[in-house]
Amino acid sequence: MILGLAAAAVFAAGPLLAETLPVSTAPVVLSPAEKSNAAGFRFSAGAGETKGNMIFSPYGLYSAFSMAYDCARGKTATEIRSVFDFPEDANSLRLEAVVLRRSLIKAVKGLEFRRLSTYWYQKGYEFLPEYEAVLKSSYSASGETADFRNSPEKARAAINDWTEKKTGGLVTGVFEQGAITLFTRLMIANVVTFKGRWQNRFSADVTSEQEFSLAGGEKVKAQLMSFDKQVKTEYYEDGDLQAAGLDYLGGRLRMIVLLPAPGKSAADLFKTLSPEKLAELRKAMSARIEPVLVSLPRFKISGTWDLAARLSALGMPGAFAENADYSGMTGRKGLYLQKAVQKVVVEVDEDGREALVVKSRKKKREPTPQVLKADRPFIFLIEEKRTGLILFLGKLEDPSLAV
Repeated sequence: MILGLAAAAVFAAGPLLAETLPVSTAPVVLSPAEKSNAAGFRFSAGAGETKGNMIFSPYGLYSAFSMAYDCARGKTATEIRSVFDFPEDANSLRLEAVVLRRSLIKAVKGLEFRRLSTYWYQKGYEFLPEYEAVLKSSYSASGETADFRNSPEKARAAINDWTEKKTGGLVTGVFEQGAITLFTRLMIANVVTFKGRWQNRFSADVTSEQEFSLAGGEKVKAQLMSFDKQVKTEYYEDGDLQAAGLDYLGGRLRMIVLLPAPGKSAADLFKTLSPEKLAELRKAMSARIEPVLVSLPRFKISGTWDLAARLSALGMPGAFAENADYSGMTGRKGLYLQKAVQKVVVEVDEDGREALVVKSRKKKREPTPQVLKADRPFIFLIEEKRTGLILFLGKLEDPSLAV
């Protein structure tokens, strides 16, 4: 599936013919998954160039602001639409959200995936009954009340406790001390977590402490997981990178590992990523299914994002301004988004089925397996294979800080 905008090419025998060929001006229609991915790449542009580990959920962001756009009106809606490419029609918007969620439910069956998109608003305000119904039915989201006006720190602690319980203890401290004040009235908390089981399990017996080379050349210790035998998988390499697709249980979700070639950096590789580049990599990988010996650090990575600041810079500052119009939420103006935070946690370990190894055959020479050893900074993404929807996009630079 090709993501993003398609480029038109004109082939002609000579300049005269080229000039007379008609050029299509029809708009490119993107699928909901493609829109989500495109918004995610715009949002994370530059983030991968910073030092340290990074994790972000494009789908989490897209789903959270689908529900905000649903109740936005006027200029506020226009700004949000310019960033996310949401449809103008509410029914189309809700249908897209439902289609993505239903497909994802099937893909994550048997895996530990959670997505919470929650409004927290000042006690005393009331959402319209029809909007509350839409939140639940179309976005699998909720609106929860808190008393910011009288007890901001107590409200913050209660929100963090609520989130911790909903995620089975995996997420703590969504809002840091001082993040909520007595002037807070409306916030979005977007929490996305994942711990999957591999289709082909890494062998715990061969996990060992090895050296991991940081971007600056320093060495740290990491628990490197490996298949104890070669496993067939989608694979690609060129002068810039190695790429391999590792399926999760059920085969509908996978991790794509992008390992820069020696001498090249994960930060530089991240700069080149785009929907178009990813589409090229997917196509190249699908054409090469071969035995690969994979080694990957065991890690648990988390990230917290101030969505309001980055989205304002992308073109929707009015969505977080006092004069924003979210009248579809309460029936009147006055309540506007003051904070929007995304908290992501992804855990990667050996868990999964026994590896489906490549069995040796007599009188037939086995091909030399490819070796992908992620013992230096790399990029990874977790996606639904059928639609290409990216759930997580990350960069692991130091596994000693991701435990």
